[in-house]
Amino acid sequence: MKPTSLSLLVAAIAALPASALLAGAPAAAVSPTEPSSTRWVDGDYFTGDWGGLRTDLAAWGLTVDAYYVNNFAGNVSGGFDQGSEYADNAYLGLLFDLEKIWGWDGASFLVSGINRSGDSITANYVGSQYDSMQVVGGQTIFLYQVLFEQKWADDRASLKIGRFSASDDFNTSSLYGYYMSNAFDGNLRAVLFNTQFSAYPFATWGARVRFDPTPESNLQFGIFQAQDDVFDRDLHGLDFGVESGDGVWMITQLGWTPTFGGDKETGLPGHYWFGAYYSPWEGYTQFRTGEKVGDSYGFYIHGDQMVYREAAGSDQGLVLWSAVTHDPNEDIAIVPFQVNVGAVYRGLIPGRDRDATILGFAYGKFSDDYADVVEARGDGRPKHEIVLEAAYRYELTKFAYVQSGVQYIVRPGGTGQIGDAFVLGLQMGIKF
Repeated sequence: MKPTSLSLLVAAIAALPASALLAGAPAAAVSPTEPSSTRWVDGDYFTGDWGGLRTDLAAWGLTVDAYYVNNFAGNVSGGFDQGSEYADNAYLGLLFDLEKIWGWDGASFLVSGINRSGDSITANYVGSQYDSMQVVGGQTIFLYQVLFEQKWADDRASLKIGRFSASDDFNTSSLYGYYMSNAFDGNLRAVLFNTQFSAYPFATWGARVRFDPTPESNLQFGIFQAQDDVFDRDLHGLDFGVESGDGVWMITQLGWTPTFGGDKETGLPGHYWFGAYYSPWEGYTQFRTGEKVGDSYGFYIHGDQMVYREAAGSDQGLVLWSAVTHDPNEDIAIVPFQVNVGAVYRGLIPGRDRDATILGFAYGKFSDDYADVVEARGDGRPKHEIVLEAAYRYELTKFAYVQSGVQYIVRPGGTGQIGDAFVLGLQMGIKF
């Protein structure tokens, strides 16, 4: 297992002296009297403004979004073996603002690609249902999003159509991205286990409509293609076909974003939503019979609330959050119930205003039908799995961070036959 050139680049960034990256010491070629906005270290991107080309492209209508994240994790005790693995994820997106380019009000077009490499300690050493490394899944090159979006009514209504995943808009929060375990990261994971919820980096045909009738409320509805090979990485996101055996998967989500105890600058913001999904597609496999059935459905709810704000207008402070999902179909849903609880504090350490301290608890209950099958083949009876995670994200610059953390996995795989695992993790991210 060899790190990619991108991983070595990120490691080099992380190894730079703190005085160069954090205290704002100017590069040797920059005079201390120059405005801070001209210093590379104070910029938003590792590659800077490309000599003004990035700004010129944005003014014309093209925004380039590129980032890279890697995970290194080691299982130091428990599981079924000890060892470490490395994995990474690179993303490149091109967003065309058709209003700037052609004068088409509210219209945009997005195309993106992803490259993933490496392996996970979960399959090789831990044996848990939830993967300890969030960038594992579909380790290859993908064409991801190819979509058109139209907005109306001062962006209070929009339609998105094309190739993308449900995870882009539903069952997700920016808070989830702070975690390394995919028990938390990206989406409430049991929804992915239980139904045809398409998720990054696997795209499918879909459409999403969104309405924001008030500044504090929103409603979304999505319909997506359901098919057997949606998660086939060997297709590289290039299978645009629709076959006779395909079906549909539908989801709706109602959101509320209140601010308590003051206005947007002084109050405490929160984000709450309720979602429900249903699919009549007869492509879900029953655990006990192996037969294909339809009518997959379930629910999820999320709430996050800032409970302490250090100063007006600041994002420093404590946010508490929780999310729950339930899928009543125990004959096809492997984890019919999951609950997550977490806390994120930005700026806990004085002088480190952008850093984040992260805590999380996840509980997943396995279905009885699935447990019967596992028990019948002599592998024990899976009941539940618990993931605990604690981490600290150190913001090197606006465009780079390093995060260290620990995970403790109770009953990996749910059977109790695999020892509780203690995982050390390190992840780094950089915006290009």
